[in-house]
Amino acid sequence: MKRFGRSGAVLLSLCCGVAAAQQPQPEPHVLAGARAFRAGDWAVALVEFRVALKLGAPPSVRWYEGATLARSGRFEEAVGVFELALEAAPAARDPLLDYYRALSCFETRLWGCVLEVTAELARTGGPRVQEQVAAMATEARQLLRAEPPREAIDACFSRARAAASPPLARAWLREAARLGRRRADAFRVAEAERATN
Repeated sequence: MKRFGRSGAVLLSLCCGVAAAQQPQPEPHVLAGARAFRAGDWAVALVEFRVALKLGAPPSVRWYEGATLARSGRFEEAVGVFELALEAAPAARDPLLDYYRALSCFETRLWGCVLEVTAELARTGGPRVQEQVAAMATEARQLLRAEPPREAIDACFSRARAAASPPLARAWLREAARLGRRRADAFRVAEAERATN
């Protein structure tokens, strides 16, 4: 094995230092994602947020990934990402991000989720956000006015088994628990709660 002299050691340390300095950082991708989101370029925003997350961005970026998916019309995928965001960075949520979560739950037909998120938005959202979620909340309340049938809860379990990702499966199981709690017999609530913990 060759030995490096003093100049070789200096050169090696400089090369290693340059390589370390050139490691990609997540922040430029978060900023590029935010710019693309504001410009309505959802595809670019999504790529940038996902690259940032792969490079070690904080889990709060998941909220923006979810909002981007919602704006792209990919609501079911957004539900799974919002589930991750809620688990990893619950304090990073804000009314606008919760609006996109409510919209994703609404479009995916997670009525208990809609009621949960819109109730939070009634407390934290401004007048414009509250106005936008009022119709969603009204429809969800009407659909859940009566005790949910057991078949609806069973369907949530089926959707969880067929889910494309574990976070989306957890979202469906949480919905099963929400619906089960609205029944006098608490149908499958304990089973759903065990499966999400």
